Amino acid sequence: MRILVALAVTVLVSASVGGADDYNPHWAQWRGPNGQGIATGTYQDTWSDTQNIAWKTELPGRGHSSPIVWGDRIFLTTAVKGKHVPGRVAPDHLGFDMKPGYLHPDSTDVDYDHALSVLAVDAKTGTILWQRTAYDGPMYDNRHRMNTYASASVVTDGEMLYASFEAHGFYAYTLDGDLKWKADLGNVAKAGLGPGTSPILYKNLVILQVDQEMGAQSRILAFNRQTGKEVWRAERSNRRSWATPVLVNAGSRVDLVASGAEAVIAYDPDTGKERWRTEGTRSHPIPSFVQAHGLVFASAGSSAKVLFAVRADAPDEASRIAWRHNKGTAYVTSPIAVGDYLYIFTDSGITTCLDARTGAVVYEGGRPPVPATFRAAPVAFDDKILMTSEDGDTFVMRAGPKHEILRTNSLGETIWASPALAAGTIYIRGEKHLFAIK
Repeated sequence: MRILVALAVTVLVSASVGGADDYNPHWAQWRGPNGQGIATGTYQDTWSDTQNIAWKTELPGRGHSSPIVWGDRIFLTTAVKGKHVPGRVAPDHLGFDMKPGYLHPDSTDVDYDHALSVLAVDAKTGTILWQRTAYDGPMYDNRHRMNTYASASVVTDGEMLYASFEAHGFYAYTLDGDLKWKADLGNVAKAGLGPGTSPILYKNLVILQVDQEMGAQSRILAFNRQTGKEVWRAERSNRRSWATPVLVNAGSRVDLVASGAEAVIAYDPDTGKERWRTEGTRSHPIPSFVQAHGLVFASAGSSAKVLFAVRADAPDEASRIAWRHNKGTAYVTSPIAVGDYLYIFTDSGITTCLDARTGAVVYEGGRPPVPATFRAAPVAFDDKILMTSEDGDTFVMRAGPKHEILRTNSLGETIWASPALAAGTIYIRGEKHLFAIK
């Protein structure tokens, strides 16, 4: 029965607004059901570090992976820094910015051992039920000083959970913490900036996008969930990315759509065969896809400010792009679609609301009440959108054609991970603690 419920996670359906009886008991992957950040049911919209906190649990190490929830358990990853390894250096990022030997000025920590672990937390009490160290040793590459070695969220089908640590392996555990299999992904380098792409589920497959460096050895891999055997791989020439692919309903079929600076490409999720491609994001592919009203929205916001709507079921390439909007996008933060509207945010939280079908600007220039920087992806329930800043403030914004901040909720702790909402509780991972808000 749990497998049947888990398969429903990958079925592409429109999110609906519901009441308390419509709670989804699971938030089983990055950005929850369908990877869209939309929760059903009504949740608490007022809290502080002392108000409406059901529990608060200290977490070991550092990690930006967002919590995922299956019933009465929460799963996340962490990296614990170990001993110094004198003389250890990052691989040569040959070709990056046409500078052999390039070292990003904000990259760090390749010269330290790290223990990379998966944790299970009791959703009712916050008790850490188990911690399994998947890897303990030297790092293959640096990470950005603001990133971690545990930034990819895990995914679960209700029987197993799957965790990617890129160059340090892909792991499958039971919900009780028993290791079932491990896959070697080989060396994975991303200019010394660290990991971020999360795995997703499709039928009996767990799928992971592994783009790196300037495109050499980039690929998408599909593994059998039960055995870890590689079922298919799609070789790619796309350079490094951190976005998570999405499953899209393209009329009579389902497409696996993967972001990329050079091209957005759709694959047959059963075989890995390419189905179509269109223009890429040009900038670093970090924000995740959003989909609504038969469109898939790709965005990026580093050097190029890019947002465009893609028709997965277009009859030809000439009609693949529905519309474009070339400003107001974020470097990391993903957009969100609620009802008829698509919301995009800059790194400082300036909001633009677009008509999701046409790209027409509904409003722009909406600002948070205090200066802030955002990395976490927004989530939504009812007619509310939660935007959580690095400073630990969650701004509750009303969804609709007018910009309105209803309230500000502060936890007083740095936050990079995106919230998870399941069974009436909001779970937020801070720099040091996991909070349950109810």
